[in-house]
Amino acid sequence: CFSVKNGTELWNFESEKTLIKSLERLSIVISNNLVIFQNSLGDLLAVDNNTGNLIWQSPTEKNIMNQNIFTIKNSDLVLHKNSIYFSNSENSFYSVDSKNGIINWKQNINSHLRPTIIEGLVFTITLEGYLVVVDSRNGNILRITNIFDQIKSTKRKNVTPVGFIIASNKIYLSLEDGRMILIDVLNGKSVDIIKITNSKISRPQIVDNQMYLIKNDAVIKVN
Repeated sequence: CFSVKNGTELWNFESEKTLIKSLERLSIVISNNLVIFQNSLGDLLAVDNNTGNLIWQSPTEKNIMNQNIFTIKNSDLVLHKNSIYFSNSENSFYSVDSKNGIINWKQNINSHLRPTIIEGLVFTITLEGYLVVVDSRNGNILRITNIFDQIKSTKRKNVTPVGFIIASNKIYLSLEDGRMILIDVLNGKSVDIIKITNSKISRPQIVDNQMYLIKNDAVIKVN
């Protein structure tokens, strides 16, 4: 933690170390004077915002084999009404109480995409191309829909989701091959597939009612 006034280090906290650095950047959220983050072992930790003292630690992936820890991909942490939601590429999706680190529920969902929570519903998309809607209160799966239905079955294994947003009753999902899938949020069915570019694109972002995507050498404005 650094001072924004002069850059002075105010405190630091070290969690457990691994032999190999994480392949992914790690996500941080701040809630009720707690800085909550995930280390490269998959543990969720909360430290005091003012002192850096450890408040709670919640192990989530201790059962994963050591070799898988080094390649696991985690989603961003999403804070919503005192619960933290996140998932990983080892088929685990969690809801954790942000006040004490107690796991509210866990589901078998294979995704490292950032989830979205709207009106008590958790939306996520699996790496296999399924839109999953979960009840945020208890973790019950309410709906699973194949959103790769317009892609030939022989080519689906080479299609990798990157990230999605929800806007105007549509889900906009970007793919690694430069395409975007439009999904009806009400019925979960894919509406259209749009070719944006020939290279990997980022998760869509909306600024001032305009959608933008990032690729290696440019920012793309989507009309």
